Amino acid sequence: MKNIWQYILLGIAVAIGGMFVSAIAGSFFNGLGGYGFGCILGICMYLCIVVVTCTGIVVTKLNKDTRSKEE
Repeated sequence: MKNIWQYILLGIAVAIGGMFVSAIAGSFFNGLGGYGFGCILGICMYLCIVVVTCTGIVVTKLNKDTRSKEE
């Protein structure tokens, strides 16, 4: 049960980080047609980073598990 709460808190922290990235990108890329389009671009970039990072973690975990089974 302790691991579940850790993952929930980590998910909340990642979501809050995404809001900050979106707000910063909205201000930085506001010349694209408005603040909203900049926010969408920022949250999409953040989502790409999160997906790539999580995929790397999962693949690393799977590779580690298969190596231990082979030995």
